Amino acid sequence: SRRPHVGRPTSKFRVDTRRVRMSAFAMSAAAPVVAPAKTRGGSRFTSKARAVPVRRAGVRTTATAEAASTDTAASASGTQKFYFCLANADFMLNDENNEHLPEVLRERRRFYREIAREQDFWVVPNPAFLDAMPDVAKKVKQPCVAVVTTDKVWNDFIKLRMDRVYKGALTGDASEVLASKTLIKADHFKPPDPSKWTAPYAKYAPGWWEAFYPGNENA
Repeated sequence: SRRPHVGRPTSKFRVDTRRVRMSAFAMSAAAPVVAPAKTRGGSRFTSKARAVPVRRAGVRTTATAEAASTDTAASASGTQKFYFCLANADFMLNDENNEHLPEVLRERRRFYREIAREQDFWVVPNPAFLDAMPDVAKKVKQPCVAVVTTDKVWNDFIKLRMDRVYKGALTGDASEVLASKTLIKADHFKPPDPSKWTAPYAKYAPGWWEAFYPGNENA
């Protein structure tokens, strides 16, 4: 018997190798056939990607249109959204712990005048809108005062600064929301005892709040 040479493969081995090579070639040759499928898949993905912005744009347009419609209806009816912070008059206007309130209001008015912006905040004593809020009225000692504004963010700021006040909101005509049942006169509160006044500055002149009554925007 003749022993095969170790370094030389048999013809059968060569045939098998050729078959493997042909199989690999066939696989590589078949690869371009898959390309059209990828193109079709890509076109489907692209069409979906294009459709998304169209749908989202439609939603935004609809939402904007609805918001504009709501604002137009509110403007046509004369109603508006107002926000307020409510407390008893002595705490809001006379308490030494709230001496910063007049400064906050004065600085905001000064800033509005510098930028030519219409005033959107007021001091409303004994607000008439409490008649429609009996549960809220029971929580506040009378007489009371509300700082009213159309700016929600600023109303939240006043709540944080004043702390012990009731924060709320309502919708209505400005003439009704800003109406007072009775005003609070400048001499409503008893003058402080000079011997007990320990602050390094004099107390604000009584009646400072009258400058912020509705209708006194130019005071």
